[in-house]
Amino acid sequence: MIKAVVKFIKKVIQKIIFRIKLREMDEWWYMTGGSCFGLFPPSFYYTHTEEEIERITKETLDRCTELINKLDEPR
Repeated sequence: MIKAVVKFIKKVIQKIIFRIKLREMDEWWYMTGGSCFGLFPPSFYYTHTEEEIERITKETLDRCTELINKLDEPR
């Protein structure tokens, strides 16, 4: 019983440390101007699978293209 609790607490602490590292990575990314070079912050790529990244990137780019095309339409 105690081993299970210790194992659980250790897992939670590791998740918290991982999230802190991701936040620091994103902060550095924003401070160095990364927001103008990439579509998503680095933490996005660590927390999503390749398939999810491709799907979300495609959806985002399609939405941007749709908005740009609406601006080009005559009024």
